[in-house]
Amino acid sequence: MLALMLFSLCIVPAIAQASDDYWAAWVTLTTTDSATINWRGEENGSGFVDYATSSYFDRHHSYEKTIESTKAATYQHLCISELESNKSYTYRVRPSGSNESFDNRTFRTMPISGPFTFIVISDPQKGRNYDEKERFKYVADAIEKEPNVLFILIGGDYNGHDSDGLWRQFFQVADGMLSKSAIFPTIGNHEYHNSSGGDNPPTAADHYHWAFNMPLNYSFDCSGIRFIILNTPDPNNANGDDPHTSLALAKSQESWLLEQLNNDTLLGAFTIHHHPIWDYYNTTCNPDLEPWETLYHKYNISATFAGHTHNYQRYSIDEIPYFIVGNAGGRCADLTGDASPQGFQFGMNKTLGYLKVTVDPANNTATAEEWIVATVKDDDSKDKPEILKTPEMMDSITFPLKH
Repeated sequence: MLALMLFSLCIVPAIAQASDDYWAAWVTLTTTDSATINWRGEENGSGFVDYATSSYFDRHHSYEKTIESTKAATYQHLCISELESNKSYTYRVRPSGSNESFDNRTFRTMPISGPFTFIVISDPQKGRNYDEKERFKYVADAIEKEPNVLFILIGGDYNGHDSDGLWRQFFQVADGMLSKSAIFPTIGNHEYHNSSGGDNPPTAADHYHWAFNMPLNYSFDCSGIRFIILNTPDPNNANGDDPHTSLALAKSQESWLLEQLNNDTLLGAFTIHHHPIWDYYNTTCNPDLEPWETLYHKYNISATFAGHTHNYQRYSIDEIPYFIVGNAGGRCADLTGDASPQGFQFGMNKTLGYLKVTVDPANNTATAEEWIVATVKDDDSKDKPEILKTPEMMDSITFPLKH
């Protein structure tokens, strides 16, 4: 009887993912000893998180600890601490207002040292003629199947605009991916878009703030490597509801970025921001982001990632790799023209894919691989993409973490 009761703990009826009110959990802000568990439940609700190391859960079919949310809110952001480094944890969320729990999910805490792998994607947003389930789903499902992914960097534009229905769609389509890996978000320009149309001013990006509850620029460390998330869309520099970059916004983060990079103990540094510094459609770097560009080369960062342009591009600027990884689902942008810009090395359009980066601090190397899961017929076509039987690696580069 006892064994049957314990076994029943791991057979949990999942809340229907189509619910307007309940969004299954996602993990952010993992460190060596903590993680933040997020979910959306009933209005002004609360809930519980049960958790254990995955090895304990696999042995006992039960959880070791439970923590309760004490804040009444629709969106919950509950930090669990005193965890072990480089450990897999299994957890479930029991939101208030329901007799059911979300399904069991996992995440891994950061290692203190040693190699690790992460994924970078950007712009999973819907098109005019298709929804996220018709493109982004193939990318998210492929990432879910990737083994040993420690975390995912997302470069912004989670969907078309700042609305409940579209953000719910993102979390539903990404559910499998989010059930296995922590995510570190970046804000994009579409987070400010108004569902009423482009003639209206930008929104306050409410759904982004509600979902992630963190600053727009922040950093974290993993195995001695620093990851720096920067904020590029400026609502004060908007064309209708579409915020562009601005020199003022970049300068407002310049001293903070300097503090993040000016650290001799770091074994390397990566940055990510939504708008790219180098792009196929411009002959020079984005002048609004030149303060960051200067610091990148003064401190010889390992690499930088961006989205916004809906294709894959790779540059080498004074031996630093620059990646655009905007091919997670948004309307494709063609690579056309006779002359490519400075430093351009490789690019693809009309593909759906993700960048997988394996970091080896002991050998001062990182290897970035671009994997595609499908090709599309036209930039905004509703036609089903041509799905590959297995993802194919289309580009690979190994580079030093520290020059």
